[in-house]
Amino acid sequence: MCQSREEVKTHLLKTDVVVVGGGLAGLNAAIAAAERGVDVVILDKGKIERSGNIAGGVDHFMAYLETGESWDNRETYLEYVQKEGYGIVNIEIHNRVFCEELKNAIKRLERIGSPLSDSKTGCYYRTASMGQPGPYWINFNGKYLKPNLAKEVRRLGCTVLDRVMATRFLVSGHQLAGVFGFHIRTGEVYFIECKALVAATGNTNRLYETPTGMPFNTWLCPYNTGEAQRLALEAGATLANMEFLRMTIVPKGFSAPGLNAFTGMGSHFINGLGERYMSKYHEKAEKAPRNWLVWGTLNELRDGRGPVFIDSRHLPPEKIVHLKKTLGLDKETMDDFLKTRGIDIEKEPLEVMVSEAMQTGPVEVVGSGIHIDENCMSTVEGLFAGGDCADQMKVVHMAVAGGYSSGRFAAEYALKNKCRGYKKALVREEATCMVAPLKRKKGLHYQEVEDVLRRIMIENVGPSRTRASLEAGRKKIEALVPYLEEIKANNFHELMRSIETTSLIKVGEIMTHAALFRKESRFIPYHYREDYPETDNTNWCGQVLVNQLDGKILTEFKEIHYRH
Repeated sequence: MCQSREEVKTHLLKTDVVVVGGGLAGLNAAIAAAERGVDVVILDKGKIERSGNIAGGVDHFMAYLETGESWDNRETYLEYVQKEGYGIVNIEIHNRVFCEELKNAIKRLERIGSPLSDSKTGCYYRTASMGQPGPYWINFNGKYLKPNLAKEVRRLGCTVLDRVMATRFLVSGHQLAGVFGFHIRTGEVYFIECKALVAATGNTNRLYETPTGMPFNTWLCPYNTGEAQRLALEAGATLANMEFLRMTIVPKGFSAPGLNAFTGMGSHFINGLGERYMSKYHEKAEKAPRNWLVWGTLNELRDGRGPVFIDSRHLPPEKIVHLKKTLGLDKETMDDFLKTRGIDIEKEPLEVMVSEAMQTGPVEVVGSGIHIDENCMSTVEGLFAGGDCADQMKVVHMAVAGGYSSGRFAAEYALKNKCRGYKKALVREEATCMVAPLKRKKGLHYQEVEDVLRRIMIENVGPSRTRASLEAGRKKIEALVPYLEEIKANNFHELMRSIETTSLIKVGEIMTHAALFRKESRFIPYHYREDYPETDNTNWCGQVLVNQLDGKILTEFKEIHYRH
């Protein structure tokens, strides 16, 4: 039951396009929409200058540049995408939202002050890893990419609502009508009526226990907690690829990005016996896709050949210099960590571990979340998605190019349509429900509930799954849901956290249902069923779709046909 509350200030706004999430994809979406002359409102839980997975910077962008090399063209790139994402990637969508936008995306980054080329030479520094047929990764200085994008968003006249959290997508007749939210510092309520909405809140972190035991020390942004996935599902949209988790290799004792920098430069993985081990698991050894690097490392540790290290001592001086420079671009505290520990990667191996898991797309070329079509629209008319919360987008290159595409398509839709209208009573109803945790005289702290969820996820829905473990996990999560009604928030910050907890539990529930439904293993260990250990392209080449009806999770299979 929603509880009564005192009135707080309510803002009623009307615009053409709303962008929910001010990360990399969201800012590119806002730029695209604004450049087409529509009014844009963008909201984010933080400040758009430093929010999302690349808040502190980024050092890599995947692209083909058509230099004449046999691997460096659109056709070969799409072949790579199909191979790496086989079974769940939609090539037509990737071709339309990434490939058609790629050249413009590179020019746009240069125009706003974050060029992919070296400022002194004008050349691109390219490396290969993650199963690529050639050096598709462009190493660049993206330390100020987010501030530069934010500056462009503000220059274009977008209305920016910093520290405003979305709590509900409103639909009218299965068409997007608006979005509710509140200011996480003041509690002021916002209802924004719109013609189109782009969801861009990223992947779902903070869902699994971390190796360090600190829930906010995550590989990627711990504030990305699955809001768009939950809100879209509740609004009637279909989700896809939700059964997959994702892990990486990080320094021992510190979850931080950097794996691509090491493997791109040619560093080696070695076990406790001093042996390179990745060639036992994949023909490309350290250049293998990320999931194989994780799988090989998990096996070495399980079989007692740990600890494991990443070894850069064999690299020539110029590569060491570049590697040290690059490591601080993705996460500045990586340099601090190495200095504090007294580790010099030029002179000694760096001990590493497998990171915590997150719910997201399994490989660099295909995502997880809101099921989109070739126009980035969900199954709810007027609701679009971009970046890591969309089922066909992943990591930086798709957040930039695909995010922009989602904003462009949303703007084109808004120019042809009108606002749907809404019932004013819904504003009062949502505002009352929103603050219920603040009105409880006593109750649980959000962390108490989250800690239980994380334990359930790592024990029952981790990288090694069976029907029994998944069913046990599903029942435990369902038993945890009622405790959401007992969470007490002492301030608006804790209110935000309690809503994040609601999203985390919903994503965990969805994940168990989808993983139970897919009776095969794919992208191991990101979906590894011990009871169905083989990849079955005859019966399971396609996506698991998730819908919700009267609060019940429903799953179905959508086959994907490839030309070759």
